[in-house]
Amino acid sequence: MDMIVANKQFTAQLRILFCIVLFEYIFFIFSGVGFSFLHGDRFFNLGVDPASWVIYGLNIPQYLTTHHWLGIILDSSAIIFLLLFIRNPFNRWFALLLLILLFLFYMTLSGYHTHRNFQVGFVIVFFPFIFKKNINKYFAYEACRYFILIFYVSAALLKLSGNALSNTDHFSHMLSSQFTPYFLESNTGFRTDLNLYLIHHPGIAYALYFASFIIELSAVIGFFTKRYDVLLAILLLGFHFMSWLIMDIAALGHLGFISLLFLSRQVSTRFDGNG
Repeated sequence: MDMIVANKQFTAQLRILFCIVLFEYIFFIFSGVGFSFLHGDRFFNLGVDPASWVIYGLNIPQYLTTHHWLGIILDSSAIIFLLLFIRNPFNRWFALLLLILLFLFYMTLSGYHTHRNFQVGFVIVFFPFIFKKNINKYFAYEACRYFILIFYVSAALLKLSGNALSNTDHFSHMLSSQFTPYFLESNTGFRTDLNLYLIHHPGIAYALYFASFIIELSAVIGFFTKRYDVLLAILLLGFHFMSWLIMDIAALGHLGFISLLFLSRQVSTRFDGNG
């Protein structure tokens, strides 16, 4: 009986996780960056990732962006597949379809814009669920978990190596340069007032910047134990919320991915190598 209850709880948690991913994708569409909005014959900005060279070499994104009707179909398909997968989060074929479809979306979006976006978490989150055997699911989950940890620890180390923490005015100067267009356009509101306050109070700005460094660096704990994964997930989600509030940087692509940390113990129990 306890095992049945635990299985139901785990299934419910997976459904919540992928509801977050569904929210992310719907938000992409309403933000104007879904498949159906990436249309037109334009120059594509390819990165250093060889995977993008293959996809663009096969002319897939070029074809998608010049056929608007196909973009609408792919956006609709992504939502339908996500709804079906939420209904049955153990269907590995839906997971595989979503992994391929959203990876193609990520590659098309990255090449379409002139800036690089490394928020690929909404794609990688499906990786552990494409495998049939539990032991493979477990190792794939562990790979995703360590990727999350390395992602944030490396960000903290970059702050250290770049001597960003040695200058107490660094963050206030960063805000001043980033929000120059806002000030020139006379944008008003809570975020503008908050940024002006932090620009004129570099000590408080530095304290917030140092706190972000501590949160990123705290992910190193996960290399040694899973005991604090839930706390790490809360801290990282809080970090991104504050980044959005202060800097207008919305890391929507990582919300579901970070939420994998909430499932560490459940995954260890369910996918412990049996099956």
